Amino acid sequence: MKEKQKILIIEDEVVNRRILKKILEEDYELLEADNGAAGWDILRGENSGDVDAVLLDLVMPVMDGFEVLDRMRKASMAEMPVIVMTGETDQKAEQNALEAGAWDFVTKPYNPRVLKSRLRNAIARRQVSVYEKMQKMAAHDPLTGLHNRARMFAKTRQMIDEHPGEKFLFLKVDIDRFALYNAAFGEEEGDKLLCFLAGLFRNMAQKYELITFGRMNADVFCACVRHNGNTEILERAVEEVQKKLASYRSNYLLEISVGVYLIDEPSLSVEEFYLRASMAGQKCKSQYGKHISYYDEDYRRHAAEELLIANEMKHALEDNQFVVYLQPKVNLTSDKACGAEALVRWLHPEKGLVSPGIFIPVFERNGFIAQLDYYVWEQTCKMLKKWTEGGYQVYPVSVNISRISLYNPGLKNLLVGLVEKYGIDYALLQLEITESAYMTSPELMQETIHSLRIAGFTILMDDFGSGYSSLNTLKDIEVDILKLDMQFLPKDDKVEKGEIILASMIKMANWLGMQVIVEGVETRKQRDFLEGAGCECVQGYYYSKPIPQEEYEADYIQKTDKDQTEIKGDYIQDSPAHNVTILVIDDVESDRVILQEFFKEMYHVKLCENTEEALVYLKNHKRQVHLILLDNVMPGMSGLDFLTYCQDEPSLSSIPKIMITASSHPEDQIKAFKQGAYDYITKPLVKEIVMARVQHVMEISKQYRIFENWEYDYRDLAKRDLATGLLNKTAFQEMGMRMMTSYPDTVKALLIIDIDDFKNVNDKYGHLVGDEVIKCVADVLAKEFRKSDLVGRFGGDEFMVLLPGMSDPETARKKAEDIIKTVAITAARDHHVNTSLSIGIAFSEEKDTFDSLFGRTDEAVYEAKKTGKSKAVIFGEKVPPVLDDDKPLVLICGEDPQLYPTLALSYGESAAFANINSFQGLRNMFDKYVKRICAVCLDMQKTVMPDSDEFYQYIVNHGGGTHIPILAVCKEGDMQHLKAALELNIQDVLTLPPHMDTIQRRLSRAIISKN
Repeated sequence: MKEKQKILIIEDEVVNRRILKKILEEDYELLEADNGAAGWDILRGENSGDVDAVLLDLVMPVMDGFEVLDRMRKASMAEMPVIVMTGETDQKAEQNALEAGAWDFVTKPYNPRVLKSRLRNAIARRQVSVYEKMQKMAAHDPLTGLHNRARMFAKTRQMIDEHPGEKFLFLKVDIDRFALYNAAFGEEEGDKLLCFLAGLFRNMAQKYELITFGRMNADVFCACVRHNGNTEILERAVEEVQKKLASYRSNYLLEISVGVYLIDEPSLSVEEFYLRASMAGQKCKSQYGKHISYYDEDYRRHAAEELLIANEMKHALEDNQFVVYLQPKVNLTSDKACGAEALVRWLHPEKGLVSPGIFIPVFERNGFIAQLDYYVWEQTCKMLKKWTEGGYQVYPVSVNISRISLYNPGLKNLLVGLVEKYGIDYALLQLEITESAYMTSPELMQETIHSLRIAGFTILMDDFGSGYSSLNTLKDIEVDILKLDMQFLPKDDKVEKGEIILASMIKMANWLGMQVIVEGVETRKQRDFLEGAGCECVQGYYYSKPIPQEEYEADYIQKTDKDQTEIKGDYIQDSPAHNVTILVIDDVESDRVILQEFFKEMYHVKLCENTEEALVYLKNHKRQVHLILLDNVMPGMSGLDFLTYCQDEPSLSSIPKIMITASSHPEDQIKAFKQGAYDYITKPLVKEIVMARVQHVMEISKQYRIFENWEYDYRDLAKRDLATGLLNKTAFQEMGMRMMTSYPDTVKALLIIDIDDFKNVNDKYGHLVGDEVIKCVADVLAKEFRKSDLVGRFGGDEFMVLLPGMSDPETARKKAEDIIKTVAITAARDHHVNTSLSIGIAFSEEKDTFDSLFGRTDEAVYEAKKTGKSKAVIFGEKVPPVLDDDKPLVLICGEDPQLYPTLALSYGESAAFANINSFQGLRNMFDKYVKRICAVCLDMQKTVMPDSDEFYQYIVNHGGGTHIPILAVCKEGDMQHLKAALELNIQDVLTLPPHMDTIQRRLSRAIISKN
């Protein structure tokens, strides 16, 4: 049986209360107050959540009805139906009451039918109002208040259908480089910018009689307006919006791109209108200063062609329709090939040879270029392997790296993986990047280029001088070879300034130690000019167009009996047969020969009889040397002296070293380890012992090199948290994913570290002290963990640590407890602040991902925070919540995994939270904490828990006189459960996914009403 609705009667006359009770008690549950003050106490107290309407007398002692209405207005209780009760002739009072916020009035003496009718109508109006608000929540963007995508599209369809004779324009608007704006100023400022733009839309909408508009997602907005045939009005409106947007932040260039589709086929779906407007908007992106562009038939034709190419591209790749052509690079001194550039061609089974100018731009726009890149790289590696094993003179071949691939953080690992897979030398696979890609993001490209060169690749900059670079950039570009464009040279016999510029660039590059290749050479005159200008190598149709692999092999490479370590053109000198070199330094020839025999099948072994010879070799080949085996007692510089020298030389200190000596004294071993030795082998050399120790050190070296390269990738400020110097959230996640995928079989522990009551630290001591506490925690973490551990700040007062090779729970717990203790001591000593930490710990499992590991650790840290302060909890440990303090208590009845942490985070430390998913748990909480329960968040979804309406009945029946506010939790747009919540007369609604600001506001209101 459904619970009766509850009416609050505020009336000072006992007789009138008895009359009202007699009229209403059969249909309603009644609460009574004998004056306004008593009634106000009920409204702001425990019973307010259950009151459905108020019958209010105007003339009363202590507090009259007008003051009650005024207080309700100030307390945002306008949704509560209030019916005032007046005398028959008190018309002025009735008018004043209605103006003060009353919903209706009844006159004395009471007419039962009129009273009941007006009461029912008022309650029904309230229910309709709540339902309308729920509908509005489901149809509007929570950030800007504009229509969301679904509602805007529905309104647009309705508007067009209702005005069949009208023409309409569909607009798609987005902010150029919005992601960069967010990165520069933070997401909060990004949200403010979006709200500002939404306000501009509202102002613009007032000028149009027929218009729909809304926010689609992120920075994308759409509008549909009636078109009178004159686009100038629209263009002026767009420029007005652009001017206002540009003035929003004077130190940052803010621009919009507007794509417009004139709806000439109104029967198409609104989704199709959106797609066509999006296509038109793309034309603005590449044209500086242009903010509006229109969809036309040519664009439609190009889009159809592009769609056809896109539909065929995956099958073409799988069917090997893409083939690698080679264009030779020629040494001007010998007029013979010194290398080639790999270029992709599409041999379509029906269309024949498809020009790269047709399909490459399409692939760059849709992102498929990254897959094509990798395909070309792999085909080139296969080709180089074939030539190397076939006994050919092997010249380097360069491959192109697209802009999209350059921005891939895993680029180096992809390329290294291919070179290692096919067993070719790094110097044989050269990498070409374009000048335009470099100039788009010079700092990021410098990092990428540096890491690739460290790995051993030769880097070429293609089309240098054809775009926006200047001669001054030569000093900053860390590339090996410049490829200059032939646009500087005239094709006729005139001598122009271009020749002077080109000759100067060649000289400057040579002075800087860069080789120069000029491409596009088509005439003998051009070739001779370049030779005289000091250019060593050219590429162009004068020598050869791009040709198939078989033709290149026949015309430009040949069999050789020479040692494969020598490659013509001095591209590679003393190149090892294996990419990994072990350097042996020993003055005893027999020992050198023994070590070479041990490892010659596995590695390239370089033998040196003294440290001086070894240092000369290392000067040119340190990138390839992965281990040094050195004798201690040698003429000249001893092994210990060599270790000391390497410790002071950054480029040599990271190479692992094993000391070999006849001495077995512990003191000698200790000295070697102190000077940087990884291990210690005594003579005579036993093969099994030597190989076991070398393999162990090589594995450590491999992991450390990968981590060191990753560290370089994230060394700049863009990847570091400015306040602490630790990895920021994005960099930590990327490196964590790399570590998970690179070492899937190694157990890893993840720690999430949260500062307890950090908001109180800021409030009590100020943000400067709060910043010092953050830095204190960061400094402790940086010192207490290993170099191979990842340490980062995840934002706010949260930190994360990923520990590879950590599998013991108790060791991890002990480490976490030591961190908690050290931070508490350091913060108290240095900053006079009591600081504690909550730490969650989880361990990686088989086929685990970083996200799944993070999810378990996230649950562990929330479990830790429930236990109190200064606790470390391992995932899987269930600790009952500590609710012994006097904080208001919020019960969460539901099993959505994100609901509890989101609600708890949104309200901080001002309330306690408990998750309930059984009747027994609910009964226990009510029995023990009923007076502290300030709100119940009731999940309306059907889960394995009992139905939500049963929970609701229990809360209402057993809440006693507490009148606990109930907030329903529903998924956004789930009208079925929204209606179910409405029937239960809940106080408020929270939608999933939850918005933290909304949750904080609504929980605050519930707690205030309780107290």
